[in-house]
Amino acid sequence: MDNAPFEPRLIDAFVREDRVHRRLFTDPSVFELEIEKIFNRTWVYVAHEAEIENCGDFRLSRIGLQPVIVVRDQSGSVRVHFNACRHRGVTVCQEERGHAKHFMCAYHGWTYGLDGQLAAVPYMEGHPAAFSRDDYGLHPAPRVAIHAGFIFASANPDVLPLTEHLGAAAQFLTDFVELSPTGRLRIQSGVHKFRFTGNWKSQVENSVDGYHAMAAHGSFLGPVLRARLGRDISGMVDGTSPTRSTALNGDHGLLDFRMVNRAEILGVKESELPAHLQDYRQLLREHLGEARAAEVLRRNGGDGYNLLVYPNLFLIGVQIRTIQPVSVGVTEVYCVPTLLEGAPEQINEARLRSHEDFYGPASFGQPDDMEMFTRQWDGLQCEALEWLMYDRGLERELPTPEGQASQLTDESAHRALWRHYRRLMLA
Repeated sequence: MDNAPFEPRLIDAFVREDRVHRRLFTDPSVFELEIEKIFNRTWVYVAHEAEIENCGDFRLSRIGLQPVIVVRDQSGSVRVHFNACRHRGVTVCQEERGHAKHFMCAYHGWTYGLDGQLAAVPYMEGHPAAFSRDDYGLHPAPRVAIHAGFIFASANPDVLPLTEHLGAAAQFLTDFVELSPTGRLRIQSGVHKFRFTGNWKSQVENSVDGYHAMAAHGSFLGPVLRARLGRDISGMVDGTSPTRSTALNGDHGLLDFRMVNRAEILGVKESELPAHLQDYRQLLREHLGEARAAEVLRRNGGDGYNLLVYPNLFLIGVQIRTIQPVSVGVTEVYCVPTLLEGAPEQINEARLRSHEDFYGPASFGQPDDMEMFTRQWDGLQCEALEWLMYDRGLERELPTPEGQASQLTDESAHRALWRHYRRLMLA
């Protein structure tokens, strides 16, 4: 019964190879254990360096439920501070992002430098003689590491190195950034925020779900794209597609579209591309070399992959998406469109339009998914429903250099995420 006390040892029985128990989505005590065992013990994505380019630039983020400030200090180093004054625990920064010379608690005026050190205390003489500002700086995140500009932090000082956590996902993070002719992203176009009634793992699973596209997004993939393109491209996402669901080494998830060239499907030759696209491709060749540029170009226009770096980072199209659990039945999602430094402006304008078209708040894709998450939460209240199924493609997975893969509409990527979940929860 759902009201029986949850025991952590049940995780092993509740996560099976081809199914997962409903209670892992609905039990508040499971959610509390997830915060402790997953978000507070492994690496979580907190920001990208492109969001804090200059000394004093900052943005707020979270490690699980713990608020943090990600800031570039006076020396140019990236810092991650827990956002809590050492006096009474009041947050010292409220603005989601911006530029600052210091952070001050509005309650009693304790003021901290960008490096987290306590710089000023009003009426210092009232404290005991032994009181020293050196002892009361903002608590730093125990571990901070960066890959391809993606900033990860951990509340666990003994967490494995980030390279081990990322595994095969590391190369895909690099590929995402190297679409820029300078190897740098620009993040300056704001953020779309969503809050839905449902469990955070619903968005995690959806991120690598190739099965739902024709049903949940049928109006976009069918009539909308047919009207725009003059032909049916549904075969790119159905069960006959050569694209794949991949369980990456390291147990992250991937929907792999790299074998699909959308320009070829639409009958467009490179020599017929607009001048700005040809200029862009030449810039990439000059920056990366012929072979590497050709490889990176396969990712352009969203043709490459959807990547889920467990537990909270998702790359899709031009977007960096962060998944933030709030409670067992409330989740927030932050969607940040990215631009390519050094690319022709027409490229970046097209990236923004594609973000708005399918993933923005007035678009097709994201509202479809949010509605499904809410309906799933409602359905999961049915106690007669005991198990959720993840058996598609189980018997046709094949090894690849990056992990186990099967057809796009299969659930290899889902199984990878649940293996990762079980390992973290039982650690």
